[in-house]
Amino acid sequence: MSRNRQLHIAAFVWAGATSQSWRHPSIRSDCGFDIDYYIRYGQVAEEGLIDALFLADGATFPAGPDEVVQRLSSVSLFEPATLMTAIAAHTSHVGLIYTASSSDNEPSALARQVASLDHISKGRAGWNLVTSYGPGSHHLGLPPDERATRYDRAEEFYEVVTGLWDSFEDDAFIYDKERGIYFDTKKLHRLNHSGKYYTTPGPLKVARPIQGYPVIAQAGASEAGRNLGARTADVIFCNNLSIEDAKAFYKDIKARARSFGRDPDDVKILTGCGVVWGETDEIANARLDEISALFPVEVAVANLQLGLDKHDPDQPFPRDLPPAAFSLGHQNAITAFAIRNNLTIRQTALRLAAANKHRSIAGTARSIADNFQEWLEADACDGIVLMSPYLIEGLSDFVRHVVPELQRRGIYRQAYEGRTLRENLGLKRPENRHVHRQEAAR
Repeated sequence: MSRNRQLHIAAFVWAGATSQSWRHPSIRSDCGFDIDYYIRYGQVAEEGLIDALFLADGATFPAGPDEVVQRLSSVSLFEPATLMTAIAAHTSHVGLIYTASSSDNEPSALARQVASLDHISKGRAGWNLVTSYGPGSHHLGLPPDERATRYDRAEEFYEVVTGLWDSFEDDAFIYDKERGIYFDTKKLHRLNHSGKYYTTPGPLKVARPIQGYPVIAQAGASEAGRNLGARTADVIFCNNLSIEDAKAFYKDIKARARSFGRDPDDVKILTGCGVVWGETDEIANARLDEISALFPVEVAVANLQLGLDKHDPDQPFPRDLPPAAFSLGHQNAITAFAIRNNLTIRQTALRLAAANKHRSIAGTARSIADNFQEWLEADACDGIVLMSPYLIEGLSDFVRHVVPELQRRGIYRQAYEGRTLRENLGLKRPENRHVHRQEAAR
């Protein structure tokens, strides 16, 4: 591994899910619906030179029995494009990645939203393409997304969105006051897409994004999800609960990217990790235990999203669950973790609760940095999606204590490399497909 390889970090914006952090005495219970809180979250991330905020989202109301749903702060959340636009106005470097499912959205509207955020933020937008964060397709009058068709729809969704982003060439707008010509019509291209799932004539009513394409993230870990990510994504957000699993995933995605004709370095793999800092390892572990204890077992089990609510939580974790509707990748990772550690359902759920099904580490700046450096140097990841069970307090701890240790080791930036999210991630700016074709035909 190159000695100057740098760790990339995205800060997970804790939008709720089944989080019980709102119950902690040091955390405001209503912070998840306070715009000033989110703005400050972005500013703290920027102080720590973090690449991007990462916001998970789904269009559907949380499902489950009343005794679970009544405990969830995720029943009332800001719409993500609106939220990220507000954060953009109060930050200048941190990227802004939000989730929008191909099951919950129409591609023309989504393309315009993300392109607009890219212009408003001056090149810091990102879109996390998921196939389904819940059964949201009924919002658009679509048939339920069966597993076999989800990724077909997502592939076409991606093609429509990126095609619309190429509606205008980069230099289409000439603003010629003397002649009264605002843009050059020869540099406008209509998509005229007619496919299996979408019919979209175009063009998009917004100039080409500053980044060419806003950064595209993907989080699928099934066979189809891995192929989609390796072909289309700039960033893959994954869940690996052991370094061995992470190394295998990393190697597999990089190989798939190469098979699609891509440079493997153009696909950044960021693995989710809950982090709790303390002045000593003992203090840090006690803090993690403290917030994990806020999860009732029924909420922690629901968080796994594996249909385990009818099982005895004190039985060994089952090896033969039917395929999960939510995510096969998460199911495989959780099952392997539970079996490897000989855990019951209760133990599995409570261990994974605080970091939303991802691994957690608690320790000093040195031990946390040791862990991150080990994963980076082992080719287990290109970086971390940082999850903070203590929300902004935990993010502030990370920025104040862990970031300087990572910088001291030479594996984390001293300053942002550029102005756009692509520049900070070391990613190329995509060429407009119409310009590329014209140049290839010459």
